[in-house]
Amino acid sequence: MRRVLASLAVAAAIAVVFARQARPQAPPSFVNWESPHVHPLDMTPDGMRLLAVNTADARLLVYDLTAPAPVLLAAIPVGLDPVSVRARSDGEAWVVNQVSDSVSIVDLATLRVVATLATGDEPADVVFAGSPQRAFVSCGQVSQVLVFDPADLAAPPAAIAIDAVEPRALAVSPSGDRVYAAIFESGNASTTLGGGSTMSGGFPPNVVSDATGPYGGKNPPPNAGTDFNPPINPALPTPPPVALIVKRGPDGRWRDDNVGDWTDFVTGANAARSGRRPGWDLPDRDLPA
Repeated sequence: MRRVLASLAVAAAIAVVFARQARPQAPPSFVNWESPHVHPLDMTPDGMRLLAVNTADARLLVYDLTAPAPVLLAAIPVGLDPVSVRARSDGEAWVVNQVSDSVSIVDLATLRVVATLATGDEPADVVFAGSPQRAFVSCGQVSQVLVFDPADLAAPPAAIAIDAVEPRALAVSPSGDRVYAAIFESGNASTTLGGGSTMSGGFPPNVVSDATGPYGGKNPPPNAGTDFNPPINPALPTPPPVALIVKRGPDGRWRDDNVGDWTDFVTGANAARSGRRPGWDLPDRDLPA
């Protein structure tokens, strides 16, 4: 009987475990988009209030700075994943919400959102400049800066195309007549040529091993003229093929650190051998104005 009861108990425990595993799980209470902060803190011009984005909770925190220590006045719901906040005046703040693709305009007297503006994909920052004043909002995924008229929020914004990848942080010149956009993926005028794959038809193509290349297909390629420095020990096994970094020089030619010229395979007639198109280029603009 004890064995039977023990077996029944084990079976019941197993059934409970399977029932728990089969039970639908509740959705998580928080989705972390890992949106990067751009300008998460700001003060009102009079220095009396500190503004901070609470990205995880989708709120703007407003602190009173007139006491010996900051005092939280309000936690105002805004859009999803606020990453930047700017005070346009002592009584108004603009909050950039990256996931909901919007800007929340907050009245700091009533401590509530009074307007919401739709933006392009992944807005990152906002600044105010010009006369009459305009609001400039960077949008990373569409490589644009949108220009809003704060005096007429119903008017559609003008869109300025940015010839670079992912404009994010913005800044205004001391004179207030120029806006600068920092580019997140500006690059450094360098790229990589595939060379480590030995699979036929793999991508990127193994162009470093191409027999018509600067080193006649020698892979790993030499790093000191036609030799290696330090020399490779002949007792070692054959090294695996590798990729290669090349950089564009002032003359527009793409060379490796051994001065091997790969221009024909990067942007020239044989660009397809490296997985590119003839005429391919890599813009390197760090700070458009």
